[in-house]
Amino acid sequence: MSAVRVSSVALAGAFGLLLMALPLDPARSRPHVARPPARGAARLLWGAPLDLNREDAEAFEALAGIGPSRGAAIAAGRPFCRVSDLDRVPGIGPRTLLHLRGQIAVPDPPEPCAASRALIK
Repeated sequence: MSAVRVSSVALAGAFGLLLMALPLDPARSRPHVARPPARGAARLLWGAPLDLNREDAEAFEALAGIGPSRGAAIAAGRPFCRVSDLDRVPGIGPRTLLHLRGQIAVPDPPEPCAASRALIK
């Protein structure tokens, strides 16, 4: 006879306390670690930045100081080679960039950025 590990779960409801014993699967005994979504404003809830070159305009609206018109202007101003390139978008200056630090990123610069860097060197 094999031993089965159990976890007790107490559920409180309107009808009193219900105690249940649930079997634990040894393969799943570690807590599940969820990953942040690949895209979208929900990434901010995980502390993950928004990708300036991949997010849609609506995702940028979740950032403080960015409304529908600035979100659309960011999307239209692509490609961005680095976060500091965001200052070429109308209505976004050094102060806004300072507030957005850590919430936006350019993790994989697009191909035109690599070509322009090669010309500079």
